Amino acid sequence: MKLSGFLNKPRWQAKEAAVRRAGVAEDDDAELVANLADIARGDADPGVRSAAMKRLADAALTQRIAHEDTDSAVRTEARKLWLDLLAGTHARSPAPRECERLLRGQDDAALIEHVARSAADPALRAAALARVTRVALLAERVTADPVSDLRLAALERIDDEALLERLAERTRKTDKRVSRRARERVDALRIARGDGTVAETIARTLCERLEKLVREPQSAATKAEIDTQWALIEARASESLRARYQSAHALLVAAREARPLPSNRATLTAENAAAASRDEVATSESTSAPIESIDETRTSEPSLSQEPSDTAAPIASVELPVASEASSPDAPTQRSVDPLLAQARFAASLNAVNAKKQQAQEQRDAVATRAEAAVAAFESAVEEGIAARAHAAHAELATLRKESAGAFTRTLQRRVTEAERRYAELSQWQHWSDNQRRRQLCDTIEQLTGSGLHPDAIATRVREAQIEWTRLDAAEGHAGQGQAAHGWARRFHAACRHALEPAKSYFKKRQELRKTHAQAITTSLEQASAIPADSSDWPLIARTRHAVVDALRALDRIDPRERKVLAKNLKAALTAIDARLSAHHSEIERTKSALIAEAQALAADESNRNSAAAGRALQQRWRDVGNGRRDRDQAQWKVFRAALDAVFGKLDAERSQRVEKEAGSRVRAETLCAELEEVGKSDARPQRSAVARIETEWDSLRIRDESLQRRFRAAQGALRDAGMRHERASRRAPYETWLARYALCRAAEESAGADEDLRASWDAALRGEIAVAALASRFESSMRNRADQTSTQSTEAEADVDEQREVLIRLEIFAGVESPREDHDRRRELQVERLSARMRGASAATPHDELAELLTRWTELAPTPADLDERLRRDLAAAIETLP
Repeated sequence: MKLSGFLNKPRWQAKEAAVRRAGVAEDDDAELVANLADIARGDADPGVRSAAMKRLADAALTQRIAHEDTDSAVRTEARKLWLDLLAGTHARSPAPRECERLLRGQDDAALIEHVARSAADPALRAAALARVTRVALLAERVTADPVSDLRLAALERIDDEALLERLAERTRKTDKRVSRRARERVDALRIARGDGTVAETIARTLCERLEKLVREPQSAATKAEIDTQWALIEARASESLRARYQSAHALLVAAREARPLPSNRATLTAENAAAASRDEVATSESTSAPIESIDETRTSEPSLSQEPSDTAAPIASVELPVASEASSPDAPTQRSVDPLLAQARFAASLNAVNAKKQQAQEQRDAVATRAEAAVAAFESAVEEGIAARAHAAHAELATLRKESAGAFTRTLQRRVTEAERRYAELSQWQHWSDNQRRRQLCDTIEQLTGSGLHPDAIATRVREAQIEWTRLDAAEGHAGQGQAAHGWARRFHAACRHALEPAKSYFKKRQELRKTHAQAITTSLEQASAIPADSSDWPLIARTRHAVVDALRALDRIDPRERKVLAKNLKAALTAIDARLSAHHSEIERTKSALIAEAQALAADESNRNSAAAGRALQQRWRDVGNGRRDRDQAQWKVFRAALDAVFGKLDAERSQRVEKEAGSRVRAETLCAELEEVGKSDARPQRSAVARIETEWDSLRIRDESLQRRFRAAQGALRDAGMRHERASRRAPYETWLARYALCRAAEESAGADEDLRASWDAALRGEIAVAALASRFESSMRNRADQTSTQSTEAEADVDEQREVLIRLEIFAGVESPREDHDRRRELQVERLSARMRGASAATPHDELAELLTRWTELAPTPADLDERLRRDLAAAIETLP
């Protein structure tokens, strides 16, 4: 590789894991993108593998990493990403069809439940929901899934009656379809296990629904659905309910029958035409009289003739009266009238009469049209069996009859009469059906007493029953007093009062709780208003704001009549607090902008040697300013941090040199520790110059690493221990040499080995400084006389035993160890003798000379028993330890 290529190696190929991770996550190199899969599978650093996996976001690779990666954190992240990809919630998720295909090949229950709960696509959620087996999740999706069909599909897979009842009650106000289907499922399950009460209840409900169709007609599909459900439970229903259902069915069929028409439709058309002709003639006759009277009034001037009554040609008749007036010789004295003025007055009067006549005709036509429309609407409502519309149309007809009775011709009267006959039958049907429903409502409300339902549920059902009762009254078109005459209203209202009586304490307690919550909200408002306008206790202001927000969220816990006022006051308090916080945050933003400007100026200043201290001071001032709006703080912090990074970046070279120097010093310190440890481990006596050199160089390094200092001190201690060992060995060497040669002498005296072996060992043993001649003489004598043991020697040996005991006692006194009990008297004598000699001023020998003299004396004595030899070795070892 060329040097330029080596120096410009991309970040994703760097040796440092952190740099490589950043490159994998951010760089846009084409080669990097092509190798992301290999990096995600094979990189040595778990963070780099995770970054490559997240960037690639491949479903197959992510699933494989989630099962096979060696790092548990990477497997966890891969598992999370795999779930998001398969649920379609990730930005790079496959298409929903592809997700469904991948889901079909999975058996992981947790994965399937996650997709069923979190998938964005309804089809994908449906595919996952079909494979869910956990009932708790199915119940959750019944209430939480946004798609109604999926909620119903989840409900169909639940077979627990208690759970279905809870779901029905929970969705009673939020999802009527789910609630109704849940109750149907509960009823079906109970019927399947032979519960006759449920079958009776369902049969009664179907009867009520069929009777409701009589009052409020719906589509034919609704009736078909009711018939289908009735067929399933008809065998389990009681005889009374079956009779009731058949009666309601017959009533519905009768209500939907079409009104019988006349035998000949042409005859009806002719009658209508003749009646219309007669109505027109009568109208023209009735309108002529007013016009004539108006003409007579208008033409009653003395200069005008009152003879003409034909109004067919008004303009021609105007000139006749004027001419007769001018030529009449017997006319009395009259005022002079301008003929043109008279003609104009006559024309104006005639036009006014014609206009009024036309207006009256238009009004009569409008009334007739309205009457025709009202009759048609009445007939249509009666024929369709819609009682509410029939009541309204009948009331409108009654109003029209009072306003204009002449608008109803004989034909319309016949039609109204026929429709009223059908209307009476329909009213009777409806009255009978509504009374049945009123009876059921009364029974339902009476059953609420002592049912154990929640007071809110009782109040809701009572309110719903009252609404339906009012609607029944309105549908029949009767006033409430009319209904009270037959007693149903009194029974119903009494049942409502009895049902609500046990819940009064609950509602009273709830009202008290609402008052308590209202008082808490009022306290929050008081705390908000009690903050002074110049207060700078921003933590207190922030806590008060949180309290106000919490109070806003808790408004549903107070009386609805007080919510509006309290909500208005809370919003006003929140607005005031937000204004103060906004001003405070703006001030913080300005202060931090000034700090950013100072940091940028400090970064641009190359001559400032105290840039590090100034940068730290700016950081402290930044912390002292406080926190503003989070988003703005983060944006300003990035700019401020970049400026400070530029300031502290200038110190990188010095820091690098210092780090390199410290690293070199550390390496050298480790080397010195190793050298000192080797000197301490050596069997040879360490040289003082070498030790002094190592210690001097160590002091010059000034190492602060505690572990290295402990290591160096441990090496020094080991070196001191080695010196002490060498000193002790040099001190013990003469005595150990004497003891080795003495052991050979004893072996020769006791014939413990072959002569050749003893001679070879004697020649190989070191020659010491203690009793050299005596040892040699004794060894040679033992070798010559190994087989010659005389009685004289035995006597001498007995004499030497006492002297040997004396030598041992003196050794024990020298070593400061205890002597055997039988030698206590002799030891006291020797101690007194030793003390007397010292008091006489006799010159005392050195410890080494004294010990060498005792060993020389021991060597010169005859061979000793084995127990005295063992005592000698013990005493000699103790004596050596006392030497300086």
